[in-house]
Amino acid sequence: MTRYALARRQATEADLAQVDGYATADFTGPEKAVLRFTEAFYRDHRSVGDDVWDELKRHYTEPEVLEIAWTVATYMMFGKLIYAFQVPFGEDPEHPADRRSS
Repeated sequence: MTRYALARRQATEADLAQVDGYATADFTGPEKAVLRFTEAFYRDHRSVGDDVWDELKRHYTEPEVLEIAWTVATYMMFGKLIYAFQVPFGEDPEHPADRRSS
């Protein structure tokens, strides 16, 4: 499987169900590196450890690492904007922002 194989195929429900346990799930080394980075970046973008960056760099080139980091950051920012602007999403027409206490 090439490094772009996951991007070229659609993720299945089975793939998505394994994400929370990615470390022991049936993902490739490069996929696990991206998922580990994503988790670390989400938890605290200011303290992503050198070991996490080094693992990404073992599997990806410098430009690819930058693209991965940019993509992860963009999706996280997009989610925050959707919430802030109270954009309806999903099957539930009630937006989470509507449930905020005043």
